Parts: sequence; C-alpha cells; structure tokens
Amino acid sequence: FLYSALFGTQLGGLITVLCFFFNHGEATRVMWTPPLRESFSYPFLVLQMCILTLILRTSSNDRRPFIALCLSNVAFMLPWQFAEFILFTQIASLFPMYVVGYIEPSKFQKIIYMNMVLRVYKIEVILFYTAIILKRNEIQKLGVSKLNFWLIQGSAWWCGTIILKFLTSKILGVSDHVSTF
Repeated sequence: FLYSALFGTQLGGLITVLCFFFNHGEATRVMWTPPLRESFSYPFLVLQMCILTLILRTSSNDRRPFIALCLSNVAFMLPWQFAEFILFTQIASLFPMYVVGYIEPSKFQKIIYMNMVLRVYKIEVILFYTAIILKRNEIQKLGVSKLNFWLIQGSAWWCGTIILKFLTSKILGVSDHVSTF
C-alpha cells in the first residue's frame, strides 16, 4: 500500500493491496515454508523499486539516487541467488519505455550502468542496450517514422543479443541450453 500510495494515489494503494490478497498464493510462499533466502531479500527489492521509481519520476541529474540504486541492488542480490533474474526482468521492462521515449536516454543509460556493475551473466543484453542508446541519434537521422524507429531499436536489441549470446557461448565453449537469456 505504501509503495503504491507514495508514488500514486491512495486508490492505487488500495487496488495494489487487493491484488496482493487476491494473488496471495502466487505472491508469497513464506507462510507455507521455512524462511527462505528470497524472504530476506524481498525488503531490499521493495527499497530498490522505490528508488528506481523515484529516479524515473524526477528530472534531477543528481548522482545520489543512482548510487542508492546500485547499493540496493547489491543488498537485494546478496541473500538470494535468483535476484539477478528479477532485476533482468525489470531492466527488460524498462527498455520498451525507453524505446517509446518515456525514459530519457541519459537516465536509462545510468540505470543500465548501475545494473552492469553487478551482472555479468546478462552482459550481452546490457551491452546491446548501451549500444542502442549510443546509436539512437544515428537511427533517428534515417528519417523513419516513429513506429519504425521503435521497431529498429527493438529488432537490433533482439537480434544483437541473440548473436552475441551465440558468439560468447562458442568462444567460451559453454553448452548451457537451459537458459538462453
């Protein structure tokens, strides 16, 4: 409730609580199992999401929220080995917002940098996010429509990530087919 009410409205907080109670079985397993690592990690995820929301809502270029984001990422990842996948999903959901222009390129790049420090497993994806940010102006100079601009960025990210993942797997001799991303 507090997270939704803090960055939205009280009605949004109420809807969030109702959704949590409706999906309680899928949202938590704490009551059915002994304390697990993700139980200790969850408060840091909420902190990390609050800091990220604050960064996205403000237009300040202050470095302190980005440093706080990096520290909260570290605190979230320390107790739980699967935290990396949640943060990857978070960044993957921010990328379309960047593509359509809801997030400024410099702000998205700083968010990427704060995540790049911690995650080498998904480095292929993060490298292509950074490459697309750096080539954004050159893509715009092509004079394509807004939809095509979005499609070019999304396709470049998708194809580039797959190619880089394949190349790094071949170069390093990794044959892990269970998780491609």
